[in-house]
Amino acid sequence: MRHIPLMLAATLLAGCGGVTSPGGGGHPVGDVLVGNIFFRSAHNGTTNPAVDTIAAGDSITWAWNAAGSHSIQSTGAVPEVFRNSVVMSGASDSYTITFRNPGTYTYQCAVHGAAMTGRIVVQ
Repeated sequence: MRHIPLMLAATLLAGCGGVTSPGGGGHPVGDVLVGNIFFRSAHNGTTNPAVDTIAAGDSITWAWNAAGSHSIQSTGAVPEVFRNSVVMSGASDSYTITFRNPGTYTYQCAVHGAAMTGRIVVQ
């Protein structure tokens, strides 16, 4: 597992306005596999968009299963999950976010755009 540098984590927290928090709180209930130009829900197999539904306070973990640069960036208006793109490139990197507020959170890979997308529905 790769940990996000403290400066990047602080930037993400500051930009989220209390909507989410990287890492802490809750346990991962959803996993999204990040592969060669795809996001895939480990829970239900949906791909591009990977679609997961979770309860407020639960977490999603993105796990890179292939080497290559991919990222997660918000594509939604408010509520945005990521004001800055989270970029990972190692075959075993991961990133977890706890979703605190109900809403629909859309994202994509900044490198591949609409070819790699996902949606988290928080109830």
